[in-house]
Amino acid sequence: MSESAQPGRTLFRFVRFWARRWTGAGSGIEAERGRDVMVTEAVAALADGGGASVNDVARELGIDQSGASRMVSQAAGRGYLVKSHAADARRRAVDVTEAGRELIAAAHEWQEATFAELTADWTPGEVAQFTGYMERLVAGREPDA
Repeated sequence: MSESAQPGRTLFRFVRFWARRWTGAGSGIEAERGRDVMVTEAVAALADGGGASVNDVARELGIDQSGASRMVSQAAGRGYLVKSHAADARRRAVDVTEAGRELIAAAHEWQEATFAELTADWTPGEVAQFTGYMERLVAGREPDA
């Protein structure tokens, strides 16, 4: 069976391809920015105005609490997130700052531009079909879904 006929391998080649593009092909600065976007998007998805805990972020990203804590601290240090005390004194809430919202918006613009560049020779129908397939892959497979 050819590698192209093995959908699991194709999927993971696809994931690796995007992971390399996201991190700037190994650039430390771009990798750090990618982590900042990831954690800031996770907090934005979870917080909904009430803040998210580091444990919430860890679950959302599928990483351990200490890794999430480091990512949150780094993004907070860069001004993308802010930590505050929640009603429960044992829990620190994390929220997205205006700079964090700007970071997410810039990341989304980059994502759309990159996708448009990669599919520039596709028909609008092909783009819509591929988008639908990607949405179908992730529908109902998100953590806690």
